Amino acid sequence: MTHKLQKIKVEHLKFGMYVSQLDRPWLETNFLFQGFHIRTLEDIQKLRNYCDHVYVDPEKGVAVPRNLEISTRLDEEQLTRIFLSPCGDKRYPIVTPVEEELKIARKSYDNALNLVSDITERICKGTRLKADPIRKTLNSTIESILRNPDAFMWMKQLKDKDSYTYRHCVDASALAIAFGRHLGLSKPNLENLAIGTLLFDIGKLQLPDELLNKPTKLTSREYELIKRHVHIGAELVSDMEGSNKEIITLVMHHHERHDGKGYPCGISGNRISINGRIASLVDCYDAITSDRPYRAALASYEAIQQIYSCRNKDFQAEMVEQFIQCIGLYPPGTVVELNTGEVAIVIAQNRTNRLHPRVMLILDKDKKPYDRNAILNLADKPRSKFGIFVEIKKPLPPKAYGIEPKEYYI
Repeated sequence: MTHKLQKIKVEHLKFGMYVSQLDRPWLETNFLFQGFHIRTLEDIQKLRNYCDHVYVDPEKGVAVPRNLEISTRLDEEQLTRIFLSPCGDKRYPIVTPVEEELKIARKSYDNALNLVSDITERICKGTRLKADPIRKTLNSTIESILRNPDAFMWMKQLKDKDSYTYRHCVDASALAIAFGRHLGLSKPNLENLAIGTLLFDIGKLQLPDELLNKPTKLTSREYELIKRHVHIGAELVSDMEGSNKEIITLVMHHHERHDGKGYPCGISGNRISINGRIASLVDCYDAITSDRPYRAALASYEAIQQIYSCRNKDFQAEMVEQFIQCIGLYPPGTVVELNTGEVAIVIAQNRTNRLHPRVMLILDKDKKPYDRNAILNLADKPRSKFGIFVEIKKPLPPKAYGIEPKEYYI
């Protein structure tokens, strides 16, 4: 049976209801516990001080009457508003520095990789999947990304060819969460997005490895076999204990395209679910920024240019523009050359000035390594010793000058 949280306005709360989630991170409040029963009027008043609405767990307390429950599903009008005016940074402000969040993010990342390994083993054994352990593991990922998404962007630097399958699932899920955070999606929507994106390729586990890793162009028959993974995955997710319609639909829609030239159904535009649209975009971005047997990874700025060229073809134009705002032209881990001739690594975004991120200096103007890697916040308009404002001149290819970003900061 699906375990669903119920959304309700704070003023409609009743005694005995169990508040499981807020409309903002718990760390932004002074509540001692993450989840509690409504016992007194003071509990409701305290919630009014922070929240417009909350999420009630009907299995732990009094259920929300149907006439008071707010739908958590997003319609097209809501989506348009989100794309025109996303509220992510207001709803989920940065609350930890990237240096601090990296330790937590790495543990969450490793847990998510172990989760994918366990899911793979279960499917291979024919064991039915359960949503609750997946949800529990991904909640720590969601909370980390809500506090500071830059830390998980650093985790993408750990990719290698041999671990693509596992890491693609985890990285695509993290990207979807980060994008959902940027848009200001609610926590329940982020959960469905995270779970669906983590599982969208599980149908490939029932396809031959030599087909999935073929280094040359697929034949038409092989391509038809590859496309079967969508239906296989949707069936596995439909059978998962605790699944729901949003997760299943995401898996079915993650290869559909805005112009109707995707698969398996060839639907287009508004007929593609919101989560399906987001999943298709992050799937593409993560795939083309990863090394594959048949091609090398694109740099982030090249991937962004390629995706931008696909707006209103593969992907909805407004969504593409917001994704670029979310990722930034210089995501964490990007190697850049400064106008001083120095080479640096981007370590964190500046949310209000994405062209001027925080960077770590690696090489001097003669391309010789620094003994000490100073950190500059380009948004503060630092000056070089010659008096010019230090800015990014251009991004460089991955591993330019032999630089491995993960060796410096992860």
